[in-house]
Amino acid sequence: MRGTRTDSNRQDINRIGIGVAAGIVGLMLLAAELTLQPTAMVPVLRYRPPARTVNVVTAANPAIGFAIAPTVDSLRTAFVRVGYDLDTVRETLRPVPRLRLINLPEDLPDLTDVEARKELFLGVALPMILEVNQHVAGQRARLLHIAERLNLGQTVPEEQMAWLTRLAEEYKTVPDRIDLLLRRVDTVPVSLMLAQAAAESGWGTSRFALEGNAIFGQWTTARGKGLVPLERPEGKTYKVRAFDRLIDSFAAYLLNLNTHRAYVEFRIRRAEMRRAGRSLDGAELAGALTSYSERGQDYIDMLRGIIRVNRLQPFDKAQLGDTVVGFVYGS
Repeated sequence: MRGTRTDSNRQDINRIGIGVAAGIVGLMLLAAELTLQPTAMVPVLRYRPPARTVNVVTAANPAIGFAIAPTVDSLRTAFVRVGYDLDTVRETLRPVPRLRLINLPEDLPDLTDVEARKELFLGVALPMILEVNQHVAGQRARLLHIAERLNLGQTVPEEQMAWLTRLAEEYKTVPDRIDLLLRRVDTVPVSLMLAQAAAESGWGTSRFALEGNAIFGQWTTARGKGLVPLERPEGKTYKVRAFDRLIDSFAAYLLNLNTHRAYVEFRIRRAEMRRAGRSLDGAELAGALTSYSERGQDYIDMLRGIIRVNRLQPFDKAQLGDTVVGFVYGS
């Protein structure tokens, strides 16, 4: 998988204004992003503050925010205890309980029932995908609020402008390109994230997923924290990036799709769906990921097959609930 690129160019945030023509840096970013639409006006929605984040506790000790994954059997028991069942989520959109695991169960590859293994992996991945998407949705809502104030010629408070600068740094652009930020700061369909997580990690059984929480196989440099592929060509120095927690892998994947130049077409198609008032379609947007794998169209066809066969599309409407999946240790 391709890595990300840092863009350090900045412009004076006091000059922000939708009607101000972009400078040289803006034009360079415009070309890199392959902007196809006029940028004089930014379509905005009425701002609604994001819901308050619920404190997450996933272990017997309430001070522990992340839990070391128990065995497969213990994880299944915990799911049953809170009534977490994927078929129920698919059919009734029952809220998904919150789950934060540091790692996948080590005995996941030993689960011989393929369908059971796949369901367990989806059960682990779904809450974390919803959480990282929820975070980005909150960022987008705040960004839309700022864009609306600018469109109306209103003053934006200093603390909001400081937040905008930090957001632009995170998404590898400059704060006076609100149009570009709105294209980048957006969610990814849950069905697509689940399909890629399954494909890239072998349904959670790959060495990279089990040893380094590397669900999506992102690369890093020789100096980066990661695992050396066993079949890495001689003379190559890249590694597969490793993460301290599972959720960090999902967050890094989301940021990569939202910033790397290889996925410009993905962001353009997503923005077109937004403008048309359509719900984001994971199977359709998969078609914009030809750069994700050397397999090209075969990779896209595989993702769409995973979405269809495993009935992942209903999860695009799933929501996180307040229930927390907890584990009782020492019992």
